[in-house]
Amino acid sequence: MDTATRESRRRTILREQESRIVDAAAAEFRRAGVKQADIERIARDAGVSRATVYRRFANRDELLAEVIARVRRRLLGKVADRVEGLDAKSVVVEAFTLAMIDIRHDALLQQILGDSPETVDALFGLSSPQVQDMIDEFGERIAVTLRSAGAAMPDAELRQAAEVLVRLAISLMSARSTTLDTDKESAVRAFAGTFLAPMIW
Repeated sequence: MDTATRESRRRTILREQESRIVDAAAAEFRRAGVKQADIERIARDAGVSRATVYRRFANRDELLAEVIARVRRRLLGKVADRVEGLDAKSVVVEAFTLAMIDIRHDALLQQILGDSPETVDALFGLSSPQVQDMIDEFGERIAVTLRSAGAAMPDAELRQAAEVLVRLAISLMSARSTTLDTDKESAVRAFAGTFLAPMIW
Protein backbone atom coordinates (compact mmCIF):
# COMPACT_ATOMS: atom_id res chain seq x y z
CA MET A 1 0.00 0.00 0.00
CA ASP A 2 1.52 3.32 -1.05
CA THR A 3 1.73 6.44 1.11
CA ALA A 4 -1.14 8.25 -0.61
CA THR A 5 -3.45 5.25 -0.15
CA ARG A 6 -2.49 4.91 3.52
CA GLU A 7 -3.09 8.62 4.11
CA SER A 8 -6.47 8.48 2.36
CA ARG A 9 -7.48 5.46 4.44
CA ARG A 10 -6.32 7.18 7.65
CA ARG A 11 -8.40 10.29 6.83
CA THR A 12 -11.45 8.12 6.13
CA ILE A 13 -11.05 6.32 9.46
CA LEU A 14 -10.70 9.63 11.32
CA ARG A 15 -13.82 11.06 9.63
CA GLU A 16 -15.81 7.94 10.50
CA GLN A 17 -14.53 8.07 14.08
CA GLU A 18 -15.45 11.74 14.39
CA SER A 19 -18.91 11.04 12.99
CA ARG A 20 -19.48 8.28 15.57
CA ILE A 21 -18.39 10.62 18.36
CA VAL A 22 -20.79 13.34 17.18
CA ASP A 23 -23.63 10.80 16.87
CA ALA A 24 -22.96 9.57 20.40
CA ALA A 25 -22.73 13.14 21.73
CA ALA A 26 -26.06 14.07 20.13
CA ALA A 27 -27.69 11.03 21.75
CA GLU A 28 -26.14 11.87 25.12
CA PHE A 29 -27.14 15.55 24.93
CA ARG A 30 -30.68 14.47 24.06
CA ARG A 31 -30.75 12.03 26.99
CA ALA A 32 -28.99 14.03 29.71
CA GLY A 33 -28.67 17.61 28.49
CA VAL A 34 -25.42 19.43 27.83
CA LYS A 35 -24.35 20.12 31.40
CA GLN A 36 -24.97 16.59 32.64
CA ALA A 37 -23.61 14.83 29.54
CA ASP A 38 -21.12 12.09 30.38
CA ILE A 39 -18.05 12.16 28.14
CA GLU A 40 -17.20 8.61 29.24
CA ARG A 41 -20.58 7.40 27.96
CA ILE A 42 -20.10 9.34 24.70
CA ALA A 43 -16.72 7.65 24.23
CA ARG A 44 -18.12 4.21 25.02
CA ASP A 45 -21.10 4.63 22.69
CA ALA A 46 -18.78 5.85 19.91
CA GLY A 47 -16.47 2.88 20.43
CA VAL A 48 -13.45 5.03 21.30
CA SER A 49 -11.53 6.04 24.40
CA ARG A 50 -12.16 9.22 26.37
CA ALA A 51 -8.70 10.40 25.25
CA THR A 52 -9.73 9.95 21.61
CA VAL A 53 -12.82 12.12 22.16
CA TYR A 54 -10.58 14.87 23.54
CA ARG A 55 -8.07 14.45 20.69
CA ARG A 56 -10.85 15.05 18.19
CA PHE A 57 -12.65 17.76 20.24
CA ALA A 58 -10.65 19.82 22.73
CA ASN A 59 -13.58 20.28 25.11
CA ARG A 60 -17.33 19.88 25.56
CA ASP A 61 -17.99 23.24 23.86
CA GLU A 62 -16.24 22.12 20.67
CA LEU A 63 -18.22 18.90 20.69
CA LEU A 64 -21.46 20.81 21.25
CA ALA A 65 -20.57 23.20 18.42
CA GLU A 66 -20.15 20.26 16.03
CA VAL A 67 -23.45 18.69 17.14
CA ILE A 68 -25.15 22.04 16.57
CA ALA A 69 -23.50 22.49 13.17
CA ARG A 70 -24.85 19.09 12.16
CA VAL A 71 -28.32 20.05 13.41
CA ARG A 72 -28.20 23.25 11.35
CA ARG A 73 -27.26 21.30 8.20
CA ARG A 74 -30.08 18.81 8.85
CA LEU A 75 -32.60 21.59 9.36
CA LEU A 76 -31.58 23.32 6.13
CA GLY A 77 -32.06 20.02 4.31
CA LYS A 78 -35.47 19.55 5.92
CA VAL A 79 -36.59 23.00 4.78
CA ALA A 80 -35.35 22.32 1.24
CA ASP A 81 -37.28 19.03 1.10
CA ARG A 82 -40.48 20.61 2.48
CA VAL A 83 -40.62 23.47 -0.02
CA GLU A 84 -39.59 21.63 -3.17
CA GLY A 85 -41.97 22.38 -6.04
CA LEU A 86 -43.86 25.19 -4.28
CA ASP A 87 -44.39 28.72 -5.59
CA ALA A 88 -42.46 31.54 -3.89
CA LYS A 89 -45.21 32.71 -1.51
CA SER A 90 -45.95 29.13 -0.45
CA VAL A 91 -42.23 28.61 0.17
CA VAL A 92 -42.30 31.48 2.66
CA VAL A 93 -45.34 30.06 4.48
CA GLU A 94 -44.00 26.49 4.59
CA ALA A 95 -40.44 27.42 5.60
CA PHE A 96 -41.62 29.77 8.34
CA THR A 97 -44.16 27.24 9.65
CA LEU A 98 -41.51 24.51 9.63
CA ALA A 99 -39.16 26.74 11.63
CA MET A 100 -41.79 27.66 14.20
CA ILE A 101 -43.54 24.30 14.61
CA ASP A 102 -41.26 21.42 13.63
CA ILE A 103 -37.78 22.83 14.16
CA ARG A 104 -38.55 24.63 17.41
CA HIS A 105 -39.92 21.38 18.85
CA ASP A 106 -36.98 19.19 17.78
CA ALA A 107 -36.19 16.96 20.81
CA LEU A 108 -32.42 17.48 20.67
CA LEU A 109 -32.73 21.24 20.25
CA GLN A 110 -35.21 21.46 23.11
CA GLN A 111 -32.89 19.54 25.42
CA ILE A 112 -29.89 21.66 24.45
CA LEU A 113 -31.75 24.95 24.75
CA GLY A 114 -33.66 23.91 27.87
CA ASP A 115 -30.45 22.85 29.60
CA SER A 116 -28.45 25.85 28.46
CA PRO A 117 -30.57 28.67 27.02
CA GLU A 118 -27.39 30.57 26.21
CA THR A 119 -26.59 27.91 23.59
CA VAL A 120 -29.18 29.53 21.32
CA ASP A 121 -26.25 31.78 20.38
CA ALA A 122 -24.24 28.76 19.34
CA LEU A 123 -27.14 27.39 17.33
CA PHE A 124 -28.20 30.57 15.59
CA GLY A 125 -25.16 32.78 16.11
CA LEU A 126 -27.05 35.70 17.62
CA SER A 127 -24.03 37.13 19.42
CA SER A 128 -21.23 34.98 18.12
CA PRO A 129 -18.53 36.32 15.79
CA GLN A 130 -20.06 34.18 13.03
CA VAL A 131 -23.49 35.87 13.23
CA GLN A 132 -23.29 37.51 9.81
CA ASP A 133 -21.90 34.37 8.18
CA MET A 134 -24.81 32.31 9.54
CA ILE A 135 -27.44 34.84 8.49
CA ASP A 136 -25.79 35.15 5.07
CA GLU A 137 -25.77 31.36 4.64
CA PHE A 138 -29.42 30.88 5.61
CA GLY A 139 -30.50 34.03 3.75
CA GLU A 140 -28.66 33.04 0.58
CA ARG A 141 -30.21 29.57 0.59
CA ILE A 142 -33.66 31.04 1.09
CA ALA A 143 -33.09 33.61 -1.67
CA VAL A 144 -31.96 30.88 -4.10
CA THR A 145 -34.97 28.73 -3.18
CA LEU A 146 -37.35 31.67 -3.62
CA ARG A 147 -35.82 32.57 -7.00
CA SER A 148 -36.16 28.99 -8.23
CA ALA A 149 -39.78 29.01 -6.96
CA GLY A 150 -40.58 31.98 -9.20
CA ALA A 151 -39.74 35.12 -7.23
CA ALA A 152 -39.24 37.91 -9.78
CA MET A 153 -38.08 40.75 -7.51
CA PRO A 154 -34.57 42.21 -7.99
CA ASP A 155 -31.71 40.26 -6.41
CA ALA A 156 -30.87 42.92 -3.82
CA GLU A 157 -34.47 43.11 -2.63
CA LEU A 158 -34.81 39.33 -2.58
CA ARG A 159 -31.67 39.02 -0.43
CA GLN A 160 -33.01 41.69 1.95
CA ALA A 161 -36.37 39.93 2.27
CA ALA A 162 -34.64 36.57 2.86
CA GLU A 163 -32.49 38.11 5.58
CA VAL A 164 -35.57 39.61 7.28
CA LEU A 165 -37.25 36.18 7.22
CA VAL A 166 -34.19 34.54 8.80
CA ARG A 167 -33.85 37.20 11.48
CA LEU A 168 -37.56 37.08 12.34
CA ALA A 169 -37.59 33.28 12.63
CA ILE A 170 -34.50 33.34 14.86
CA SER A 171 -35.99 36.05 17.04
CA LEU A 172 -39.26 34.18 17.52
CA MET A 173 -37.41 30.94 18.29
CA SER A 174 -35.28 32.74 20.86
CA ALA A 175 -37.99 34.68 22.70
CA ARG A 176 -41.70 33.95 22.80
CA SER A 177 -44.08 36.37 21.14
CA THR A 178 -46.92 37.84 23.17
CA THR A 179 -49.05 38.35 20.05
CA LEU A 180 -48.40 35.19 17.98
CA ASP A 181 -49.04 31.69 19.30
CA THR A 182 -45.99 29.99 17.82
CA ASP A 183 -47.21 26.61 19.11
CA LYS A 184 -50.35 26.73 16.99
CA GLU A 185 -49.72 25.77 13.36
CA SER A 186 -52.82 27.49 12.01
CA ALA A 187 -51.81 30.77 13.70
CA VAL A 188 -48.27 30.53 12.36
CA ARG A 189 -49.51 29.79 8.83
CA ALA A 190 -51.97 32.68 8.95
CA PHE A 191 -49.25 35.04 10.20
CA ALA A 192 -46.82 33.96 7.48
CA GLY A 193 -49.47 34.21 4.77
CA THR A 194 -50.67 37.64 5.91
CA PHE A 195 -47.42 39.39 6.77
CA LEU A 196 -44.46 37.51 5.28
CA ALA A 197 -45.54 36.02 1.94
CA PRO A 198 -46.54 39.46 0.53
CA MET A 199 -42.90 40.60 0.86
CA ILE A 200 -42.03 38.26 -2.00
CA TRP A 201 -43.09 38.95 -5.59
